Amino acid sequence: MKTFNRNAFIILLIIIVGCEPQYKTGEMDKGLINKEIKQQFNQLVLAINNLDTIAWSEFYSKDEFKSAFVGTDFYNTRSEFINTIENYFANREYQHLQPIEIHITALSPELALMTSQEKTEMRLKSGEEIKAVHIYSMIWKKGQDGWKIIHSNESWINE
Repeated sequence: MKTFNRNAFIILLIIIVGCEPQYKTGEMDKGLINKEIKQQFNQLVLAINNLDTIAWSEFYSKDEFKSAFVGTDFYNTRSEFINTIENYFANREYQHLQPIEIHITALSPELALMTSQEKTEMRLKSGEEIKAVHIYSMIWKKGQDGWKIIHSNESWINE
């Protein structure tokens, strides 16, 4: 009976160790994750500044999109969110978003939180000029297509 208990304990221990994540927090390449997401975000900002909805939308996951907030408006489908942003871009003549701060926290090798603050200027087709401080909170997930946004929250305050 003692041998059975010892063998069962060893097998249970092997199963438990085998179920642990394949990485340790200290072993994640946080620098690489930070660099990759920052590069993606800079490309996203370029798409925004070019008012390029198609390029902009490619940064949002097609398969794992969870939700987005724009101000207090909530979007739980990617298509609804993209349609709204298309309408926003269509009403703008010019837009320039300039990142001031970007903070990236690797949560796992495949998941990261990014927060940022930007200055933004835009001119609507109506002629109205807007200057604002803008912020993002984004959850990025790494998949086969690279890092994609699965959740986004943005807000702003006019200067």
